[in-house]
Amino acid sequence: MMGVGSYRLLLAMLVAISHMGVMFVGFNPGVVAVVSFLIISGFVMTPLIDRSYNVPGKIGLFYLDRLLRLYPQFLLYFVLSCAVIHFLLPGTPQAAALTIENIATSLPIVPLGFYMFGITVPEILPPGWSLGLEMCFYLLIPFLILYKARGIAFAVSVTVFLVASLGYVNTDIYGYRLLPGVLFIFLCGSYLYHAQAKGLWVASITTVVAAIMFLAIVVGFIPRRPFNAEVTLGIVLGVPAVHVLSRLKHHWMDEFLGNISYGVFLNHFVVMYVLRAFWPVEYSALMITLVLVLSLALSGLSYYCVERPALKLRHALRAGAKREIAQIPVGRTPA
Repeated sequence: MMGVGSYRLLLAMLVAISHMGVMFVGFNPGVVAVVSFLIISGFVMTPLIDRSYNVPGKIGLFYLDRLLRLYPQFLLYFVLSCAVIHFLLPGTPQAAALTIENIATSLPIVPLGFYMFGITVPEILPPGWSLGLEMCFYLLIPFLILYKARGIAFAVSVTVFLVASLGYVNTDIYGYRLLPGVLFIFLCGSYLYHAQAKGLWVASITTVVAAIMFLAIVVGFIPRRPFNAEVTLGIVLGVPAVHVLSRLKHHWMDEFLGNISYGVFLNHFVVMYVLRAFWPVEYSALMITLVLVLSLALSGLSYYCVERPALKLRHALRAGAKREIAQIPVGRTPA
């Protein structure tokens, strides 16, 4: 039975095939998938903060938790990508990006989310830009939850998104790539977790408005600009999918599939680079299948060898944070 874990793997595979040039009736499936990832992130971060890092003094531990989540596999595949590019793809744009300066600015991850301003070059591991966006969300979300500021942030972000979608500022950058224009999508996931009347109402209204905007873009009432159709479609599909799938009964297979999704999201470019070095790659159905199979196998290996040890550290970190919070006298705010 599909749950959120299986859905995450499906999303990662959609991102991968979009990078191999696959489109669905003129829409980029990778962008639609990334929007669902943002919703899931907001949905998952909310209980994590509520349960383990729900006082201001623990925000630093939350950041450490998130670093332990993102960095181990990112670092593995970033290094592998550098090695593959250096040895197998000389003279390519990827090789030109393989400079000490670019490596140094890519490793902190956050600058990857601002590549469009020339801070770094994303060609070494292209999916990394969305991890930079994710990191920006992690930096902000504890404050929004602990200080009850989600509503204001949601309203500001929706405004930025609408201005970008209508073309008053760069639609791709401010309506898809940067946090101010997509924070409300993350927060839709957060409101879904707190799905009382208010939270469910906010997520539902957002979905309805996104559906109206998507139809307006499709019929031409709103001009189609880079990814404004895909982002609105992603909201329309992602919000109900996360709401329904998160309520299904837990299954070990769903958890396993979710565990390997992050590796697939990161490593498919490494696989593509290797194949490109030996064959003039045209992404036929057979080649796409080969990339996905190799990505899945590599992800399973990296999960068990790299991710699981880090997962144990994260669990220990959360347990320690909960014990410290439990020892704080009622009415006192920790320093």
